[in-house]
Amino acid sequence: MVNILLWLLAIVPRLINAYSTLLIIYALMTWLPNAFASKFGQLIARLVEPYLNVFRRLIPSVGMVSFSVLFAILFLRLVEYGAQVVLIFLIRLVQ
Repeated sequence: MVNILLWLLAIVPRLINAYSTLLIIYALMTWLPNAFASKFGQLIARLVEPYLNVFRRLIPSVGMVSFSVLFAILFLRLVEYGAQVVLIFLIRLVQ
C-alpha cells in the first residue's frame, strides 16, 4: 500500500507538469495564425479545451486577452499541492 502511495506521490506532479505544458503550448499557439489547422494543433485543442472551457465560463475576457490559461494552471498547482498533502497524510497513516 505504501508503495502505491509513494508511486502516486511521484507521478501526480509529473502528470500535472505535463498538462501545464500542454496549456502553455495551447496559449502560445493562439498567437500563431492557422496553428490549430495542423494535426498537432487539433490534438492539443482536443486535450486542453474541455478543461479551459470551465475557466472561460467563470472568468470573462478583458478586451481580447483571456486569463483562463493562467487560472487553469494556478488551479492545477493547487490540486497538485492538495494531492501531495493528502498522499503524505495517507502514507503516515499507513506506516
